[in-house]
Amino acid sequence: MPSTRHHALAAAFAASGRNHPYLAFTLNSLCNLDCVFCKPRCMPDYGHKDRPLAASDYAAIAAEAGAWKIRKAHCSGGEPTLRADILDVIAGLADGLGPDAAIGMTSHGNLRRGLSVEKLHRAGLTYLNLSLHSLDPVRSAEIMGGGNPCVTRRTLDTALALGLRVKINCVLQRTYLDDAFAVAELARDLPIAVRLIELQNIGPAQALFDTEFISEAEVRDRLHEWFENAGEVRRDELGVRSPGQYLRPDGWAGSIGFISNSSCATCSDANRIKITPTGVARPCILHNRDIPLKPHLADSTLGDAFGHLFQAMLDRNTNDAWQGFHYVDYDLRWDRMERPEGTPVLPLLPLLTTDTPTPACARASTGER
Repeated sequence: MPSTRHHALAAAFAASGRNHPYLAFTLNSLCNLDCVFCKPRCMPDYGHKDRPLAASDYAAIAAEAGAWKIRKAHCSGGEPTLRADILDVIAGLADGLGPDAAIGMTSHGNLRRGLSVEKLHRAGLTYLNLSLHSLDPVRSAEIMGGGNPCVTRRTLDTALALGLRVKINCVLQRTYLDDAFAVAELARDLPIAVRLIELQNIGPAQALFDTEFISEAEVRDRLHEWFENAGEVRRDELGVRSPGQYLRPDGWAGSIGFISNSSCATCSDANRIKITPTGVARPCILHNRDIPLKPHLADSTLGDAFGHLFQAMLDRNTNDAWQGFHYVDYDLRWDRMERPEGTPVLPLLPLLTTDTPTPACARASTGER
Protein backbone atom coordinates (compact mmCIF):
# COMPACT_ATOMS: atom_id res chain seq x y z
CA MET A 1 0.00 0.00 0.00
CA PRO A 2 1.19 3.56 -0.62
CA SER A 3 3.18 5.22 2.16
CA THR A 4 2.78 8.83 3.30
CA ARG A 5 5.42 9.82 0.75
CA HIS A 6 3.53 8.00 -1.97
CA HIS A 7 0.28 9.71 -1.01
CA ALA A 8 2.14 13.01 -1.36
CA LEU A 9 3.30 12.00 -4.85
CA ALA A 10 -0.24 11.12 -5.90
CA ALA A 11 -1.48 14.44 -4.51
CA ALA A 12 1.26 16.32 -6.37
CA PHE A 13 0.27 14.59 -9.60
CA ALA A 14 -3.37 15.53 -9.05
CA ALA A 15 -2.36 19.13 -8.34
CA SER A 16 -0.56 19.27 -11.68
CA GLY A 17 -3.94 19.14 -13.44
CA ARG A 18 -3.01 16.16 -15.58
CA ASN A 19 -5.31 13.25 -16.23
CA HIS A 20 -4.62 10.52 -13.68
CA PRO A 21 -2.40 7.71 -14.99
CA TYR A 22 -3.78 4.47 -16.36
CA LEU A 23 -2.24 1.07 -16.99
CA ALA A 24 -1.47 0.07 -20.59
CA PHE A 25 -0.53 -3.61 -20.79
CA THR A 26 0.94 -5.34 -23.82
CA LEU A 27 -0.06 -8.90 -22.99
CA ASN A 28 1.87 -10.68 -25.73
CA SER A 29 3.73 -10.30 -29.02
CA LEU A 30 1.75 -13.05 -30.76
CA CYS A 31 -0.82 -12.43 -33.48
CA ASN A 32 -2.61 -14.79 -35.84
CA LEU A 33 -2.94 -12.07 -38.49
CA ASP A 34 -0.21 -10.21 -40.36
CA CYS A 35 -1.14 -6.58 -41.10
CA VAL A 36 1.07 -4.98 -43.77
CA PHE A 37 2.08 -2.10 -41.49
CA CYS A 38 2.79 -4.34 -38.50
CA LYS A 39 3.94 -7.82 -39.67
CA PRO A 40 4.58 -9.15 -36.16
CA ARG A 41 6.12 -12.42 -37.30
CA CYS A 42 9.03 -10.60 -38.90
CA MET A 43 9.96 -8.95 -35.61
CA PRO A 44 12.93 -10.42 -33.73
CA ASP A 45 10.96 -10.82 -30.49
CA TYR A 46 8.01 -12.66 -32.01
CA GLY A 47 6.87 -15.15 -29.41
CA HIS A 48 8.20 -14.86 -25.88
CA LYS A 49 11.77 -13.79 -25.13
CA ASP A 50 11.19 -14.35 -21.43
CA ARG A 51 8.48 -15.64 -19.09
CA PRO A 52 5.45 -13.37 -19.47
CA LEU A 53 3.50 -12.11 -16.49
CA ALA A 54 0.90 -14.50 -15.10
CA ALA A 55 -2.72 -13.65 -14.39
CA SER A 56 -1.88 -13.46 -10.67
CA ASP A 57 0.83 -10.88 -11.47
CA TYR A 58 -1.67 -8.68 -13.30
CA ALA A 59 -4.05 -8.96 -10.35
CA ALA A 60 -1.29 -7.87 -7.94
CA ILE A 61 -0.27 -4.92 -10.14
CA ALA A 62 -3.89 -3.84 -10.45
CA ALA A 63 -4.44 -4.08 -6.68
CA GLU A 64 -1.47 -1.76 -6.08
CA ALA A 65 -2.59 0.57 -8.87
CA GLY A 66 -6.05 0.71 -7.34
CA ALA A 67 -4.51 1.93 -4.08
CA TRP A 68 -3.06 4.83 -6.10
CA LYS A 69 -6.57 5.59 -7.39
CA ILE A 70 -5.81 4.30 -10.88
CA ARG A 71 -9.13 3.26 -12.39
CA LYS A 72 -8.30 2.24 -15.94
CA ALA A 73 -6.39 -0.61 -17.58
CA HIS A 74 -6.03 -1.26 -21.29
CA CYS A 75 -4.81 -4.55 -22.80
CA SER A 76 -3.24 -4.91 -26.23
CA GLY A 77 -0.71 -7.11 -27.98
CA GLY A 78 -0.02 -8.77 -30.36
CA GLU A 79 -3.52 -10.14 -30.20
CA PRO A 80 -4.34 -10.32 -26.49
CA THR A 81 -7.21 -12.77 -26.93
CA LEU A 82 -4.71 -15.48 -27.94
CA ARG A 83 -3.65 -15.78 -24.31
CA ALA A 84 -5.23 -18.90 -22.84
CA ASP A 85 -5.69 -17.08 -19.52
CA ILE A 86 -7.16 -13.86 -20.95
CA LEU A 87 -10.37 -14.16 -18.92
CA ASP A 88 -8.36 -14.54 -15.71
CA VAL A 89 -6.22 -11.53 -16.66
CA ILE A 90 -9.30 -9.35 -17.27
CA ALA A 91 -10.94 -10.54 -14.05
CA GLY A 92 -7.79 -9.81 -12.03
CA LEU A 93 -7.53 -6.29 -13.44
CA ALA A 94 -11.20 -5.57 -12.81
CA ASP A 95 -11.02 -6.87 -9.25
CA GLY A 96 -7.83 -4.96 -8.43
CA LEU A 97 -8.95 -1.60 -9.82
CA GLY A 98 -12.43 -1.75 -8.33
CA PRO A 99 -16.06 -1.72 -9.45
CA ASP A 100 -15.93 1.63 -11.27
CA ALA A 101 -12.83 0.82 -13.31
CA ALA A 102 -12.63 0.93 -17.10
CA ILE A 103 -11.12 -2.29 -18.42
CA GLY A 104 -10.47 -2.30 -22.15
CA MET A 105 -8.83 -4.26 -24.92
CA THR A 106 -7.63 -3.80 -28.48
CA SER A 107 -8.37 -6.79 -30.72
CA HIS A 108 -8.97 -7.63 -34.37
CA GLY A 109 -12.28 -9.14 -33.28
CA ASN A 110 -11.84 -12.57 -34.85
CA LEU A 111 -12.00 -14.34 -31.50
CA ARG A 112 -10.64 -17.84 -31.12
CA ARG A 113 -12.96 -20.79 -30.59
CA GLY A 114 -14.25 -20.96 -27.06
CA LEU A 115 -13.86 -17.23 -26.41
CA SER A 116 -16.69 -14.74 -26.78
CA VAL A 117 -17.46 -11.10 -26.09
CA GLU A 118 -20.00 -12.30 -23.53
CA LYS A 119 -17.27 -14.13 -21.57
CA LEU A 120 -14.93 -11.14 -21.75
CA HIS A 121 -17.73 -8.88 -20.52
CA ARG A 122 -18.56 -11.21 -17.62
CA ALA A 123 -14.87 -11.21 -16.66
CA GLY A 124 -14.95 -7.42 -16.37
CA LEU A 125 -14.32 -5.91 -19.82
CA THR A 126 -16.09 -2.54 -20.19
CA TYR A 127 -14.89 -1.33 -23.60
CA LEU A 128 -13.45 -2.78 -26.77
CA ASN A 129 -11.23 -1.29 -29.47
CA LEU A 130 -11.54 -3.20 -32.73
CA SER A 131 -9.00 -3.04 -35.57
CA LEU A 132 -10.95 -2.80 -38.83
CA HIS A 133 -9.40 -1.44 -42.02
CA SER A 134 -11.85 -2.53 -44.71
CA LEU A 135 -15.37 -3.94 -44.82
CA ASP A 136 -14.58 -5.94 -47.95
CA PRO A 137 -13.29 -9.44 -47.05
CA VAL A 138 -10.82 -9.63 -49.94
CA ARG A 139 -9.33 -6.18 -49.44
CA SER A 140 -9.33 -6.64 -45.69
CA ALA A 141 -7.32 -9.84 -46.10
CA GLU A 142 -4.84 -7.95 -48.29
CA ILE A 143 -4.29 -5.47 -45.47
CA MET A 144 -4.47 -7.78 -42.46
CA GLY A 145 -3.12 -11.03 -43.87
CA GLY A 146 -6.27 -12.93 -42.93
CA GLY A 147 -9.28 -12.63 -40.73
CA ASN A 148 -12.78 -11.65 -41.75
CA PRO A 149 -14.32 -8.19 -41.29
CA CYS A 150 -17.76 -9.78 -41.18
CA VAL A 151 -16.71 -11.62 -38.01
CA THR A 152 -15.31 -8.37 -36.59
CA ARG A 153 -18.64 -6.69 -37.34
CA ARG A 154 -20.50 -9.42 -35.43
CA THR A 155 -18.11 -8.89 -32.51
CA LEU A 156 -18.88 -5.16 -32.71
CA ASP A 157 -22.64 -5.70 -32.70
CA THR A 158 -22.43 -8.10 -29.76
CA ALA A 159 -20.30 -5.68 -27.76
CA LEU A 160 -22.77 -2.85 -28.31
CA ALA A 161 -25.69 -5.09 -27.34
CA LEU A 162 -23.92 -5.90 -24.07
CA GLY A 163 -23.44 -2.21 -23.30
CA LEU A 164 -19.70 -2.05 -23.97
CA ARG A 165 -18.20 1.13 -25.36
CA VAL A 166 -16.73 0.41 -28.78
CA LYS A 167 -14.03 2.18 -30.74
CA ILE A 168 -12.77 1.27 -34.21
CA ASN A 169 -9.11 1.69 -35.14
CA CYS A 170 -8.62 2.15 -38.89
CA VAL A 171 -5.19 2.86 -40.38
CA LEU A 172 -5.23 5.24 -43.34
CA GLN A 173 -3.53 4.13 -46.58
CA ARG A 174 -3.92 5.79 -49.98
CA THR A 175 -4.59 2.49 -51.74
CA TYR A 176 -7.38 1.70 -49.30
CA LEU A 177 -8.72 5.18 -48.62
CA ASP A 178 -12.24 4.40 -49.80
CA ASP A 179 -12.19 1.36 -47.51
CA ALA A 180 -11.30 3.58 -44.56
CA PHE A 181 -14.14 5.97 -45.42
CA ALA A 182 -16.57 3.04 -45.54
CA VAL A 183 -15.39 1.94 -42.10
CA ALA A 184 -15.77 5.50 -40.80
CA GLU A 185 -19.32 5.62 -42.11
CA LEU A 186 -20.30 2.85 -39.67
CA ALA A 187 -20.54 5.68 -37.15
CA ARG A 188 -23.46 7.10 -39.09
CA ASP A 189 -25.81 4.52 -37.58
CA LEU A 190 -23.81 3.05 -34.68
CA PRO A 191 -22.84 4.76 -31.38
CA ILE A 192 -19.12 4.11 -31.87
CA ALA A 193 -15.98 6.23 -32.15
CA VAL A 194 -14.03 5.53 -35.35
CA ARG A 195 -10.39 6.62 -35.08
CA LEU A 196 -8.63 7.22 -38.42
CA ILE A 197 -4.95 6.60 -37.74
CA GLU A 198 -2.11 8.02 -39.79
CA LEU A 199 0.45 5.54 -41.06
CA GLN A 200 3.71 5.87 -39.13
CA ASN A 201 7.18 5.65 -40.63
CA ILE A 202 8.35 2.84 -38.36
CA GLY A 203 9.04 -0.87 -38.63
CA PRO A 204 7.50 -2.68 -41.63
CA ALA A 205 5.42 0.43 -42.43
CA GLN A 206 8.61 2.17 -43.58
CA ALA A 207 8.37 0.24 -46.83
CA LEU A 208 4.87 1.65 -47.40
CA PHE A 209 5.21 5.14 -46.05
CA ASP A 210 6.31 7.10 -49.12
CA THR A 211 3.45 5.85 -51.28
CA GLU A 212 0.71 5.07 -48.73
CA PHE A 213 0.90 7.90 -46.18
CA ILE A 214 -1.97 10.38 -46.20
CA SER A 215 -2.26 13.13 -43.61
CA GLU A 216 -5.16 14.04 -41.36
CA ALA A 217 -5.38 17.43 -43.10
CA GLU A 218 -5.89 15.85 -46.53
CA VAL A 219 -8.45 13.38 -45.21
CA ARG A 220 -10.36 16.15 -43.45
CA ASP A 221 -10.46 18.05 -46.74
CA ARG A 222 -11.87 15.03 -48.55
CA LEU A 223 -14.50 14.55 -45.85
CA HIS A 224 -15.35 18.24 -45.52
CA GLU A 225 -19.06 17.62 -46.17
CA TRP A 226 -19.24 15.29 -43.17
CA PHE A 227 -17.49 17.75 -40.90
CA GLU A 228 -19.11 20.96 -42.12
CA ASN A 229 -21.82 21.04 -39.43
CA ALA A 230 -20.27 18.48 -37.09
CA GLY A 231 -20.27 18.97 -33.34
CA GLU A 232 -17.29 18.15 -31.16
CA VAL A 233 -17.62 15.21 -28.77
CA ARG A 234 -15.79 15.37 -25.46
CA ARG A 235 -13.21 12.65 -25.00
CA ASP A 236 -14.46 11.88 -21.49
CA GLU A 237 -17.91 11.23 -22.99
CA LEU A 238 -16.36 8.68 -25.33
CA GLY A 239 -14.08 7.19 -22.69
CA VAL A 240 -10.99 7.96 -24.78
CA ARG A 241 -7.89 10.01 -24.13
CA SER A 242 -6.22 9.80 -27.50
CA PRO A 243 -4.84 12.86 -29.29
CA GLY A 244 -7.09 14.78 -31.58
CA GLN A 245 -10.60 16.03 -31.97
CA TYR A 246 -13.64 13.80 -32.11
CA LEU A 247 -16.44 15.09 -34.32
CA ARG A 248 -20.02 13.89 -34.69
CA PRO A 249 -21.37 14.75 -38.16
CA ASP A 250 -24.86 16.16 -38.13
CA GLY A 251 -27.40 13.39 -37.59
CA TRP A 252 -24.83 10.66 -36.90
CA ALA A 253 -25.04 8.27 -33.96
CA GLY A 254 -21.26 8.01 -33.54
CA SER A 255 -18.15 10.10 -34.05
CA ILE A 256 -14.92 10.25 -36.03
CA GLY A 257 -11.54 11.13 -34.58
CA PHE A 258 -7.95 11.17 -35.79
CA ILE A 259 -4.75 9.81 -34.32
CA SER A 260 -2.13 11.73 -36.24
CA ASN A 261 1.24 10.82 -34.77
CA SER A 262 3.05 11.52 -38.04
CA SER A 263 1.76 14.98 -38.97
CA CYS A 264 1.11 16.08 -35.38
CA ALA A 265 3.26 13.94 -33.10
CA THR A 266 2.60 15.69 -29.82
CA CYS A 267 1.00 14.75 -26.55
CA SER A 268 0.92 17.36 -23.82
CA ASP A 269 -0.59 15.19 -21.10
CA ALA A 270 0.85 11.70 -21.55
CA ASN A 271 -0.24 9.51 -18.67
CA ARG A 272 0.09 5.89 -19.73
CA ILE A 273 2.01 3.51 -17.49
CA LYS A 274 3.06 1.04 -20.16
CA ILE A 275 3.93 -2.50 -19.08
CA THR A 276 5.50 -5.05 -21.41
CA PRO A 277 4.55 -8.76 -21.56
CA THR A 278 7.48 -9.64 -19.29
CA GLY A 279 6.66 -6.97 -16.72
CA VAL A 280 8.82 -3.97 -17.57
CA ALA A 281 7.07 -0.68 -16.78
CA ARG A 282 7.81 2.34 -18.93
CA PRO A 283 6.41 5.75 -18.02
CA CYS A 284 7.71 7.00 -21.39
CA ILE A 285 9.50 5.26 -24.23
CA LEU A 286 11.81 8.16 -24.90
CA HIS A 287 13.26 9.52 -21.68
CA ASN A 288 12.34 7.78 -18.44
CA ARG A 289 14.10 4.69 -17.17
CA ASP A 290 12.59 1.20 -17.35
CA ILE A 291 11.29 -0.35 -14.14
CA PRO A 292 11.28 -4.18 -14.05
CA LEU A 293 8.27 -5.14 -11.95
CA LYS A 294 9.06 -8.83 -11.39
CA PRO A 295 11.50 -8.12 -8.52
CA HIS A 296 8.90 -5.84 -6.93
CA LEU A 297 6.27 -8.54 -7.32
CA ALA A 298 8.58 -11.06 -5.68
CA ASP A 299 9.52 -8.70 -2.82
CA SER A 300 6.04 -7.20 -2.32
CA THR A 301 7.44 -3.71 -3.01
CA LEU A 302 5.17 -2.61 -5.85
CA GLY A 303 4.45 0.57 -3.92
CA ASP A 304 8.05 1.67 -4.47
CA ALA A 305 7.73 1.01 -8.20
CA PHE A 306 4.55 3.07 -8.45
CA GLY A 307 6.21 5.84 -6.49
CA HIS A 308 8.94 5.93 -9.11
CA LEU A 309 6.38 5.91 -11.91
CA PHE A 310 4.46 8.86 -10.51
CA GLN A 311 7.70 10.76 -9.88
CA ALA A 312 8.90 10.07 -13.42
CA MET A 313 5.71 11.56 -14.87
CA LEU A 314 5.92 14.58 -12.57
CA ASP A 315 9.55 15.14 -13.60
CA ARG A 316 8.45 15.80 -17.16
CA ASN A 317 7.67 19.36 -16.08
CA THR A 318 11.32 20.03 -15.20
CA ASN A 319 13.11 17.55 -17.46
CA ASP A 320 15.02 19.65 -20.03
CA ALA A 321 14.46 16.97 -22.62
CA TRP A 322 10.79 17.88 -22.74
CA GLN A 323 11.15 21.68 -22.99
CA GLY A 324 7.65 22.25 -21.71
CA PHE A 325 5.77 19.89 -23.97
CA HIS A 326 5.65 16.17 -24.58
CA TYR A 327 6.04 14.18 -27.75
CA VAL A 328 3.67 11.29 -28.08
CA ASP A 329 5.29 7.87 -27.92
CA TYR A 330 5.22 7.39 -31.66
CA ASP A 331 6.65 3.87 -31.82
CA LEU A 332 3.79 1.41 -31.68
CA ARG A 333 6.35 -1.26 -30.81
CA TRP A 334 7.52 0.47 -27.66
CA ASP A 335 7.50 -2.88 -25.86
CA ARG A 336 10.05 -4.21 -28.36
CA MET A 337 12.60 -1.43 -28.02
CA GLU A 338 15.93 -2.36 -26.46
CA ARG A 339 16.46 0.03 -23.58
CA PRO A 340 19.50 0.38 -21.29
CA GLU A 341 18.36 -0.35 -17.75
CA GLY A 342 18.85 2.31 -15.13
CA THR A 343 19.39 5.15 -17.60
CA PRO A 344 17.57 8.20 -16.20
CA VAL A 345 17.39 10.12 -19.47
CA LEU A 346 18.21 8.96 -22.98
CA PRO A 347 20.02 11.32 -25.41
CA LEU A 348 17.82 14.00 -26.90
CA LEU A 349 16.24 13.23 -30.23
CA PRO A 350 17.08 15.63 -33.08
CA LEU A 351 13.40 16.64 -32.97
CA LEU A 352 13.81 17.86 -29.39
CA THR A 353 16.12 20.85 -29.73
CA THR A 354 15.94 24.24 -28.08
CA ASP A 355 15.02 25.75 -31.43
CA THR A 356 11.99 23.50 -31.86
CA PRO A 357 8.77 25.43 -31.19
CA THR A 358 5.72 23.80 -29.75
CA PRO A 359 3.82 22.58 -32.82
CA ALA A 360 0.69 24.53 -33.60
CA CYS A 361 -1.33 21.35 -33.57
CA ALA A 362 -0.26 20.41 -30.03
CA ARG A 363 -3.31 19.39 -28.03
CA ALA A 364 -3.80 18.93 -24.31
CA SER A 365 -4.67 15.27 -24.39
CA THR A 366 -3.21 11.86 -23.79
CA GLY A 367 -2.25 9.06 -26.10
CA GLU A 368 -4.02 5.71 -26.28
CA ARG A 369 -3.86 2.69 -28.62
